Amino acid sequence: MSKIDDIKNLKRQQKKISPSHIISEPINEDSKEENNVGRKEELMMVGTETTKIERKRVSFDLRTDLHKELKMQSLIQEKNIYILIEEAIESYFQEKN
Repeated sequence: MSKIDDIKNLKRQQKKISPSHIISEPINEDSKEENNVGRKEELMMVGTETTKIERKRVSFDLRTDLHKELKMQSLIQEKNIYILIEEAIESYFQEKN
């Protein structure tokens, strides 16, 4: 391989971390272990049974003021942003029924 290919491969292996990624990371050590399961599929303990949660990646636009508040709540509650969004959507659907 050429030196250019070596540099490209090293760049590809580097983990890119953005400020928003750091903010959305869990704070305590216990949450970090849960986060290693993955975003698309997670295991959830319900009583004595383990159930598999499948996730679908979605993309949408959100007002910047709402996004900032969501990030702040994520830090305060020590939860991932996607969990806060899921809880809000579940709450909305429960109120509708």
